[in-house]
Amino acid sequence: MPSFEIPDIPPKAQLKHETEGDQTFSTGAVTFTVTNKTNQGLSGRVTIEPQGEAKAEWFSVDGESERQFTATGTHTFTVRIKTPPTAMAGTYSLKVRAVAINDPDNDFAESPVVVFDIAAPPVAAPKKGLPWWIFAVIGGGVAVVAGVVVAIMLFTGGGTKVPNVVDLPLAEAQQKLTEAKFTVVTTDDADSDKAPGIVTGQDPAAETKLDEGGQVTLRVAAGAELPNVVGQLFPAADSTLRASHGFRVERITGPAGGKAPETVIGQDPMPPAQLARGGTVKLTVDPGIGVPAIAVPATQQAATSSLQSAGLAPRLSGRCEAGTPDQVIAVVPAPGTLVAKGSAVDLTIRVSPSNIGCRLRGPIRSDERVVLRPTP
Repeated sequence: MPSFEIPDIPPKAQLKHETEGDQTFSTGAVTFTVTNKTNQGLSGRVTIEPQGEAKAEWFSVDGESERQFTATGTHTFTVRIKTPPTAMAGTYSLKVRAVAINDPDNDFAESPVVVFDIAAPPVAAPKKGLPWWIFAVIGGGVAVVAGVVVAIMLFTGGGTKVPNVVDLPLAEAQQKLTEAKFTVVTTDDADSDKAPGIVTGQDPAAETKLDEGGQVTLRVAAGAELPNVVGQLFPAADSTLRASHGFRVERITGPAGGKAPETVIGQDPMPPAQLARGGTVKLTVDPGIGVPAIAVPATQQAATSSLQSAGLAPRLSGRCEAGTPDQVIAVVPAPGTLVAKGSAVDLTIRVSPSNIGCRLRGPIRSDERVVLRPTP
């Protein structure tokens, strides 16, 4: 599946005649966007694919044709069309192709076909001689009209006002500017604390008057790179994220899955996603399991059953000690301690001095232990 996408663009470009010296050219433009559909940054390049009898030298791209795309980022491109005076009148077409630079032969997307017409150049009307007095009248009229035009421009200014698109999502901003018949160019704003893809500035500023086809440059929040903290203990992960671009942290208690208590087992969003500086990262944490309350002394059966029900593994050893035999007299780690699911908990069982295991060891000491078989 291609990494890039080119949304539908106008199916037809309108051309107009422009005269340079004594030659007439057909000129026009078509604007389109290219979106990186992946969750990682990519280098992309656009090329113009002439169709049929169209010639490659008729087309050019404003700005750089090779650009760096952020994850799910979008760039706007404008294709300029300029056909020579020798081009035959008729209908021609082109396509736009966006390719991933690291795999241009296999990873690319193409736009729909865009057509345009080259009309025959206008035929100049034959010149006729005019009486001298007409030139005098025309000269006076031109002076009056010029004065009116200058006055209008002084009071109203020429061109169309640029709309305010700051704080809008890039796609919405591009749509507004394209509808106003401006050309859009985007640059990344890596220092903004706004969400990725939000317009943080524009040049020229809103309300500035600009001619049709004029260029408006948008600064777009690029977001900040997220470190991967999965596998770290929550305090360390929290410190890492707060130190990195001031991210805020939301702790979510997940299921106990056998990791050390407070180990981060999930992160949202995950790298390589971009996040606004100061944005919130949700961390899911393995809470571990608390060693259940076992009242000492307790029966061996009750203690082992309690541990197994909690998802822990009892590990038994005996101590030669006077008193009621087969009772639990010590629990390590202590009840209430958080441990990983499936961890072993040591239970010390009292063994009567009359037990052969104690007798074989000679005189009884208070710290003498007898290893017992683990409870199945």
